[in-house]
Amino acid sequence: MRINLNPPADATAKNESTTFLMIRFAITYSVFLLIILLLMVHLHRVSTTRSEEDFWNQDQSTFESAVSLLDNNFTTMDSITRQLSMNTKLYRLATMTSTDDNDFYLSGLAMKQSLASYMYSYNELPFSTYFVYLRNSGYIISVNTFNSEQLYYIRNYLSSGANFNEWHDLLNNNLTKDAAIYPLSDFMLPESDNAYLYVLNMDVLTYKDIPATVAFHISEQTFRKIFNGVSLGDTGYILAVDDQNQPVFSLCGDEFQSSEDNLSTLAESVLSLSYDGNNTCIHDDTHIMRMASKTNDWTFYLVQPESIYPSDYQIIFLFILFAAVVGGLIMIFILVRNNMRPILHLDGQLKETLHANTQLIEEAAAIRPVLYDNYLRQLMSGVITTPDEFAFIQNYLHLEDSSLHYYVLYGVTYENDPTIDTFPNENTASDSSENAKDIITNLLARYFSYENNLYLCSPKKHIYALLIPFHEKPDEMLISLQEKVLKFHSELLEEYSIWFFAGIGLSCSFTNIWESYQQAKDAAGYTSKNYIFLPYEMLKKDSHVYYYPAEFSTRLIRSITGGNKTQVIEIFNLIHQENIEERSLPFQLLRFLLTDIRNTLLKARFTYTGESTPQIAEIDTILSQDELTFRLCEDISIKLCDFFASKSEKNNLIDSIVTYIRENYKNPALCLSKISDEFHISESYFSHMFKENMNVNFSVYLEDLRLTEAAHLIEKGESGINEIALEVGYNNQTSFRRAFKKKYGVTPSSFGVQS
Repeated sequence: MRINLNPPADATAKNESTTFLMIRFAITYSVFLLIILLLMVHLHRVSTTRSEEDFWNQDQSTFESAVSLLDNNFTTMDSITRQLSMNTKLYRLATMTSTDDNDFYLSGLAMKQSLASYMYSYNELPFSTYFVYLRNSGYIISVNTFNSEQLYYIRNYLSSGANFNEWHDLLNNNLTKDAAIYPLSDFMLPESDNAYLYVLNMDVLTYKDIPATVAFHISEQTFRKIFNGVSLGDTGYILAVDDQNQPVFSLCGDEFQSSEDNLSTLAESVLSLSYDGNNTCIHDDTHIMRMASKTNDWTFYLVQPESIYPSDYQIIFLFILFAAVVGGLIMIFILVRNNMRPILHLDGQLKETLHANTQLIEEAAAIRPVLYDNYLRQLMSGVITTPDEFAFIQNYLHLEDSSLHYYVLYGVTYENDPTIDTFPNENTASDSSENAKDIITNLLARYFSYENNLYLCSPKKHIYALLIPFHEKPDEMLISLQEKVLKFHSELLEEYSIWFFAGIGLSCSFTNIWESYQQAKDAAGYTSKNYIFLPYEMLKKDSHVYYYPAEFSTRLIRSITGGNKTQVIEIFNLIHQENIEERSLPFQLLRFLLTDIRNTLLKARFTYTGESTPQIAEIDTILSQDELTFRLCEDISIKLCDFFASKSEKNNLIDSIVTYIRENYKNPALCLSKISDEFHISESYFSHMFKENMNVNFSVYLEDLRLTEAAHLIEKGESGINEIALEVGYNNQTSFRRAFKKKYGVTPSSFGVQS
């Protein structure tokens, strides 16, 4: 026996093929992994950029809110000052120049009590106290004292009286301005908190000549509390400058200390920079925001170091990236080594899926004409009432262009018969063969297609309704369509011995195609062998017959019950134009027309099943009258639209509530008040609405839902009775067992045994 130690040739080829495939897979997976890693890096950069933008935007929003809050506080202080200016006692006291009169002191003490009441009313404002400086007498009134300005200074600031003259000048400076703010660092004890004095000149702020100044004492801690949400870091600061670009006050970070000496330097540094459209600037690793006050002529600058933006997650990202590389290499090794056969099998399944997808696309293309026909039927019959439906169909038919106008061509075909001299009966006409419809459709496509689409539907045999979009002027388009119809008729008659009679309606918008269809149908009824094409506008309107076809009545009812006011108004405009403007109906026919319209409104009215309201009762009373006017019928229709629209909203609300209950009935906390809060309605209204629509109380509905689910779980037998009670929303086992026995007649345990 001979043994061949060499592998067969086909095995060698198979191994080489497998090795090549493995290498190919390894390279493919490696490239894929590399792409993923590059995408991760790119996404990280994008997310970092967005995160940083969001961080600074959030900081800017917080800064703007703080400035707005400060503006509101200053506005309230201005309001307090204006209210004080209206106080006749203060005005009288401020105008006194002599302090020797007892009446001066009595008036001052009375005014001190009044200031205390003002302080109580505005105890939430960011000032610790305030006083009124009487410039004529040199006295100060506050909630606690009525003394001369020097004595007030000694008691409230430096008891030594140092720097009193400078403090006095603060109260008497800028008498031509309505407001100013001054730092009090030179007048406070070293261990005291920095403070500011917000000074309001009553003489300038109001229309009265009041020689008095109102001063509000604001601590720096108060300013910090207002700007508490703004991050300053170690070296950041907030700076406010006035309309003369002079520093007003500043708030600094932990390691950055500003003084009056360098405030001007800080102001110059931020004022000299260029800011973008968002009033932000980045300069020397510093992020600067600018915002103007709406109350004072101040501009606030927020200077923040770029280092306050957190960047710790960079290390986390590098760790994730490293783990992704290692994990990706391991995954490539496992896939290449062990998953060759499943991948090949998956390739076969993929081919089958692609084949099935191709078939699905072909089937969708085959059914598309059916959908076109169905949508066109709905448009021309007028069953579409809601804007959403119109928008969907318009998009599906590729007619989204808002500048388009439309004609509807209504045509009837029949075999050539010399004995027929008038328009044929559309119900009895017959084509010579089954393929006549295909012949006519192909010819119509050649003459009347729009952007390679033929918008055609066939309501009945031998009837062809064409929707013709156009951009031209209606008159020019009508002449062009007349020429095409005549050529189409000639070719159809010469080659196939088939007559084509057509009527065309007035030009219309997409939502009023049904009107043009009705007009085209009416016009087609007047055609003959001498007039195979007839526009609706050429019809002679008979003033002895009013125009109110059954389609109008059906359309009006659908529009009212759909709550579509626009369509209702359009229908009434058309009825008015046809009967009043063009036919000039006599009085008796007009009464018959209004009677038919009233019958239509009665049908629409009695489809409303909601609660009876005074408005509904009023409509019923009007409809019961013998004499109605055209305008009154239109008003009633619009009012009915409101009721049906309200009912639709109510039904949507109850559907949402029922869905919410079914999704959350296992929550033990689910109750009437919780649902009322969730949907922002009162408990009484919710209870009444639920009972009216569901014919059962909410508590009964919820308990039935829970017990039905409990019975299902007991039948499955996978959990104990106590666990099932908790799972369906019962915290009390006794209540669960009592309710279960009441519904099913047996205890849960007995129910499980029977199951």
